[in-house]
Amino acid sequence: MSEVQELTRLQHEWMDAVKRRDIDFLEQLLGHEFVLITSRPGIETRTRQQYLDVTRDRYTLESFEYVELDVHTYGDFGFARSRYSQRGWMDDKQRNQAFLMTDVWVRRNGRWQVVSRHISPLDAAR
Repeated sequence: MSEVQELTRLQHEWMDAVKRRDIDFLEQLLGHEFVLITSRPGIETRTRQQYLDVTRDRYTLESFEYVELDVHTYGDFGFARSRYSQRGWMDDKQRNQAFLMTDVWVRRNGRWQVVSRHISPLDAAR
């Protein structure tokens, strides 16, 4: 399997793990320095622990789709640019939305970990 295929597989496994609330898998996947940049007023960024806590306790992902997924690797560095669509809930608020996302990956000890995700919500009209 090529590095690009491996990261593409991990992108899908990541969101499957979120859907299943598989915190053990996410603990291994997320680098210690992971940060989520959300662009949402008041919660522009989330730390690794905040992301894990929200995923475990407050977020329900019903379905997701990578409408577009463009993955590149350069040695022990990789990134994925995507157009992503989801149906879900955060607490009592529906989170059916599309996003543009950029994920940054590093390979450590032969294993890929994600260290950053930046998401930009798209308007419903897009």
